[in-house]
Amino acid sequence: MINPADSVAMVLEDAKKGDTIQTPGGEITLLEDIEFAHKVSLVELAEGQPVIKYGEEIGYMLCPAPAGTWIHDHNMGCERGKK
Repeated sequence: MINPADSVAMVLEDAKKGDTIQTPGGEITLLEDIEFAHKVSLVELAEGQPVIKYGEEIGYMLCPAPAGTWIHDHNMGCERGKK
């Protein structure tokens, strides 16, 4: 997590379902395996909600995702580079 406004953070090592991570907002339990350098939701994200990383919107949720969810192209959309 880089910016206090971030709704996701990057895991810095392979992580397993049930592992916990410490965030400024408290402890989060991972709901699924997450590979090194992939994103995890820090808060509950609703369908259509912007995903914030480095304080910037990087995409939007395609479906709801509770805190601890792996965030990647299977559940996050992005229009950048599609034009």
